[in-house]
Amino acid sequence: MARQKTRARGPRPDRSPAPARVHRTRLVSIVCTAAFIAMFFAAPTVMGSPLFIIPTIVGVVALVATIRDSRRPDGPDAQTLEPDALANATKRQPVEVDGLLFSGGAVRAAAVKGRLRVTDRRMIFEGADGAIRFDVPIGKVTLAGTPGFWRPQLDLEINQVNHTVRFLPMWDLGATFVGPIIAGEWFAQLRELGAGG
Repeated sequence: MARQKTRARGPRPDRSPAPARVHRTRLVSIVCTAAFIAMFFAAPTVMGSPLFIIPTIVGVVALVATIRDSRRPDGPDAQTLEPDALANATKRQPVEVDGLLFSGGAVRAAAVKGRLRVTDRRMIFEGADGAIRFDVPIGKVTLAGTPGFWRPQLDLEINQVNHTVRFLPMWDLGATFVGPIIAGEWFAQLRELGAGG
């Protein structure tokens, strides 16, 4: 008997609220990363191998930076979408999150830091310089890829141009675990509002 291919790709419709999942996943990620650094870098250093001193220092600094960024009240973890946040976004109460925008195809332009905003079923990315990179109705956005472990980001196609929005910095040690939840919630809510893909 042939396998049925009725399973939809992307986040489950019965998913628990994303902020709680991000909090739990971030905690597990930090503990596992600390254990990894202790086991593979700090332990050999303590046992007398000076070769691991620099990786230990770099790992500890990156872990501390990751923890600080995850606890910021304006950080990506705190800006994770609540259920139905995009559907309820209005001009008076828009949904705004910080992100990095990469635009283009095979040759991408440099990342643009800015804010991704949804208001009255429109999606807008405004750069830190105040320039609007795109402003389109959600129905004209195509979801180019499903966020996952290897792609913890939101991939969009707007006016036949590929755009990637990253919510977490590249150096975040938990990006591959937390990023798919944050971007996945955007993916799911945009799909519910009529984005193609």
